[in-house]
Amino acid sequence: MIYFTENDIDRLIEDDVPVGDMTSNLLLFEKQRGRITLLTRHDMVVCCTEEAERMYRKTGLEVTYIVPSGIVLKQGEKMLEAEGDARMLHLVWRSGLSMIEFASGIATRTRQLVEAVRAVTDDVPVAGTRKHPPYLKKIALKALLAGGGEPHRTGLSDTILIFREHLLFTGGYDKLHEVVASIKKKQKEWKIVVEAHTIEEAKKVAASGADVVQMDKLSPSDFTRCKTECRELNFGVTVIAAGGVNGANAAEYAEAGADVLVTSWMYFAPPADIQVLVEKA
Repeated sequence: MIYFTENDIDRLIEDDVPVGDMTSNLLLFEKQRGRITLLTRHDMVVCCTEEAERMYRKTGLEVTYIVPSGIVLKQGEKMLEAEGDARMLHLVWRSGLSMIEFASGIATRTRQLVEAVRAVTDDVPVAGTRKHPPYLKKIALKALLAGGGEPHRTGLSDTILIFREHLLFTGGYDKLHEVVASIKKKQKEWKIVVEAHTIEEAKKVAASGADVVQMDKLSPSDFTRCKTECRELNFGVTVIAAGGVNGANAAEYAEAGADVLVTSWMYFAPPADIQVLVEKA
């Protein structure tokens, strides 16, 4: 579950209406009622309808129908409906819609990845990187989960992930065993993940005592060899595929033996296409 605070919901509304809706205030009168209905224009995994519902309710609208996040809808099906003051309906119409379209696009693409992998194996998670668009972390993570994926890392604070750029300042891969030993003295609870770009680097990571080798942009055809040689050096090491994993090759990486697939491909999905009907109530 990704928790959205009341302040998050307020900010979603305020972003589009900093000081009121000038057009509706000039055109619409109090006590005029309307109804808004959101319908799918194509098959999709729905996401962030709950947050749109909270936006609607916060402005006094009554939500009469809602499909929760993570549900697959077919083209033409209804996902959300609300009615009430026509001015309030216009106040949250566009911002709520844009959020659902963005999130549902990510959720739908995530589901495509997951289904491609599940056709090969049930044992390989699909994980999303932290490369989601800035300031959209909660929406992107909720969409990732709704589509059946898992967070690889939600930010810099929740994992130990050593990149080549870190090692520039610590002596490179040849000194990695000293770095890993030092970290294990300070932090005994979390796994240590180290990125590698070649099979030789990956073997040095495995031999260092690190828990996870994150193999960046290695082809599926070379991945099996890489994992085999890493396991010979460190039997319990996890070897994950990252960099360039997408809908066209996810199944290949799973077949090649990746323990986890790590990608940002889902975050750059086109928004879902949603039809909006606004009527007098």
